Amino acid sequence: MTYTPEVREGLKSFAKRLCVCITVCVGLLLVGEFAASYKIAHSTQAPSQEQGPQSIYASEAWASQYWREFASADRVQYKPYVLWRRAPFSGRTINVDSDGIRKTHYTTCDPNAYTIWMFGDSALWGAGSPDWETIPSLLAKDYGTAGRKLCIKNFGEKAWVSTQEIIQLILALKQTPSAPNLIIFYDGVSDSFVPYMSAVPDSHLNFDDIKRLFEQGSTDQQSGFSYLKQTNTYRALQMLRERFISASAPQSADSRSDLANVEMAQRTLLNYQKNMDVVETLAHHYGIQCLFVWQPVLLTGSKPLSGEEKLMVRRVETQLRPGSTAVMRATYDLVKGIQRTDFLYLGDVFAGSEKTMFVDYSHPGPDGNRIIARRIFEFASQRGLDESTPSMPIR
Repeated sequence: MTYTPEVREGLKSFAKRLCVCITVCVGLLLVGEFAASYKIAHSTQAPSQEQGPQSIYASEAWASQYWREFASADRVQYKPYVLWRRAPFSGRTINVDSDGIRKTHYTTCDPNAYTIWMFGDSALWGAGSPDWETIPSLLAKDYGTAGRKLCIKNFGEKAWVSTQEIIQLILALKQTPSAPNLIIFYDGVSDSFVPYMSAVPDSHLNFDDIKRLFEQGSTDQQSGFSYLKQTNTYRALQMLRERFISASAPQSADSRSDLANVEMAQRTLLNYQKNMDVVETLAHHYGIQCLFVWQPVLLTGSKPLSGEEKLMVRRVETQLRPGSTAVMRATYDLVKGIQRTDFLYLGDVFAGSEKTMFVDYSHPGPDGNRIIARRIFEFASQRGLDESTPSMPIR
């Protein structure tokens, strides 16, 4: 096809303008990607805006370092069966190994050591405390003060429920040459929230969100433009959207499960008791002693609240999980009635203490951890649960 000189000049001019437009668009995209990447990186690595109550952390020299590391260490990796565990992290106040296990201080783990494995959620993991102030570390310290050296392993993980912990126990037993002497399960808050957040019985937390991500992932691969969702620009826009929605329309009580509070509490109790039976069956087979501890929470119990703690409770009801206080109280009232020699209820462990013990509604600070560890130590000693028995080789 032959073009006139005028047409050829017009096409050349159009081509130049098109190239300029494409160059500008690519440049803007690169700038946007860089800015979004910078924003995402700093939003996930910067210290948390909420660094705990001043009455707990103002006098602690390690506090600012801890909160910087806590924000950076708040990453998880996918693990078979249990879904998630912390990614490895090395710092001055927080250390997590390649298996997602947080470091425990005051403990000696040699082949002949008396061994305790502890399972729980973020309160056991030690959210709000450095490595040496977690419940497992402080429990090891109590034993050391009593003249007994032992090995304690902290299997705690954020947002875990007791069923996940049992699966982790099974996996750990399959991977070790010798069974531990004592296993301690430290639960309460996460298990109580399961029926509140989803109508699916005996599920992990955030079940609906994870289910949606998994199922959408398979459909996204069929979309020709799904790759755009992987860009930093898209992720940054999603972050802004979520913040706008949460700021303009706080979560309402209608977004939770439709189950009645008492029904939620009964479901939690029944599931927890069945899990206790499963653990006891495993423990009997391997010759392990076991102890079940129900953790304290700020939303229930007889603790007189400090001014800081009243603000924490108010924030839960107005911003985070409206209606959760009633659910938690109904659940704790039922669980308190469990009568077993291997069960320790700590829902009222801070009764009579007016000082601030909690970092937020579910995580005690270092002082609270000391009291909890001491109670566990005393209970285990009184019941003879920590008597020296040879660990059983795994066949």
